[in-house]
Amino acid sequence: MHLYNAWLPPPVAAQTSAERDSFRRIISEVSASFRPGDPESVFSTLKFVSVLDLFIKAKSDVALEDVQALIQMGLELFHLSRNKLYAQVRWGNLLVRLLNKYRKKIALNVQWRPLYDTLISTHFTRSTGPEGWRIRQRHFETITSLVQSCRRFFPSGSAFEIWSEFKSLLENPWHNSSFEGSGFARLFLPMNVDNQEFYSHGWIEECLDLWGSIPNCQFWNSQWADVIARVVKNYHNIDWECFLPLLFARYLNMFEVSI
Repeated sequence: MHLYNAWLPPPVAAQTSAERDSFRRIISEVSASFRPGDPESVFSTLKFVSVLDLFIKAKSDVALEDVQALIQMGLELFHLSRNKLYAQVRWGNLLVRLLNKYRKKIALNVQWRPLYDTLISTHFTRSTGPEGWRIRQRHFETITSLVQSCRRFFPSGSAFEIWSEFKSLLENPWHNSSFEGSGFARLFLPMNVDNQEFYSHGWIEECLDLWGSIPNCQFWNSQWADVIARVVKNYHNIDWECFLPLLFARYLNMFEVSI
């Protein structure tokens, strides 16, 4: 029982024990409301999103297996709702909150490719849909936050696939595609245990070479500084001693410190 619930009057506190069953029952109703053969039925599930969000805000004591089932179903609803931006925003925001809250307590396997396809088809392809700028901006914020929350659950080999996908965009630093490639690499590259073997001494050298290919560019600097920082934070199997002088020089240049 959460501390807040323990402070409730005993008769009221006793009722909180039914929250697990209520949470499980709502998940069942969501599942019953959606018909995979009818994508439009996703709109019938939206009325449950605010209710499920209340369980998160109330810090309800719910079963982890139910949370995991909800996340998996929510991801399925999100992917099947392509071009339904409002539905994806509602489910995407709920998924972000669930993943951030229970990230250390659940075990998931999330594929990166469907998230990338949604990002490309919605925001990097010309759209003739009726959605206005506001909902598209909210959708972009939602999908990027969802990727950031999901990438810790990307399976082994995902880092290699992602780097192979975007490496070709980085070959010509003077082409606009290099900026797209660096942004995608920064967003999607997972730094979890399953992908630790990918981040080798040679890969760090390659990243630093790419970082130095465009001097005095704030956007470029921020992309690679973030990637390197995440590797430093999550992995302790790399000897950074030989990289320190170059990194020190790069950071001095970023902060425009005269030498």
